[in-house]
Amino acid sequence: MSIKFSIQSSNPTLLEKATNIAKEVVQKYISDDIVGIVFLGAITRGYFDHSADIDIAIFKKQASDIQLENKFFKIDGIEVHIWLSDFESEITNSWNMARRWTYSQGQIFFDPQDKIFQLLEEKVPLSPEEKRWLIMSGFTLSEWYVNRLTQLWIERGNIISAHHMFDQGVNYFFDLLFGLNNELVADMKWRYYCVEKLERLPHNFQERIKDTMILHSFTKDELERRKRVFMDMWGELKPIVEEEVQMSFDEMLQVV
Repeated sequence: MSIKFSIQSSNPTLLEKATNIAKEVVQKYISDDIVGIVFLGAITRGYFDHSADIDIAIFKKQASDIQLENKFFKIDGIEVHIWLSDFESEITNSWNMARRWTYSQGQIFFDPQDKIFQLLEEKVPLSPEEKRWLIMSGFTLSEWYVNRLTQLWIERGNIISAHHMFDQGVNYFFDLLFGLNNELVADMKWRYYCVEKLERLPHNFQERIKDTMILHSFTKDELERRKRVFMDMWGELKPIVEEEVQMSFDEMLQVV
């Protein structure tokens, strides 16, 4: 992912300190029993602040008997998290989207035989099939939640549930946007931050999506206002999505 993490709270001095700590911590683990080491999280995304921590993934040979003294500890007030796994097991293990997104921004620190590089090349990238499904499901489910499920909860007499369904529809819309940009879906903590930095977005995206998020009151009129703003964006992307997947919206509904 090419997202630039220009976090306002980032402290360059703290980033340098955290990076140096990470390098020092892993030195004692480098041996013939270790297949590779990957730095993850803040230091590889290029920022660090008082809420950030150091994340380190260590891949060991399955036959080795390496034990961690502590998985979580602090050095000079900075939290360090170490994740230890068997390399051979990871080859066959399924990696979910959140893990793949994390590793997509990782930095390989130790990989003498390029095995970690090859593992990440196999596990991390978004496949054409996944991209197509993100686009189709994000497009159809966002409309279903925003229009149909909101109306269902109005009929059932719970306006708060109706507004909640709208919010879920926006999350599916984000899936669509990641797919259109051929990007893995960011972890929930970073999802909106990454969405607004994508290249292919509805015009004036930040202002329009902000209007959908604003909730003045739990009323039907307010829900209709939010829906109008959202469906304008959705409608703008409709011909783009249909061209991308070579299917009409109605055809996508039959698949999703």
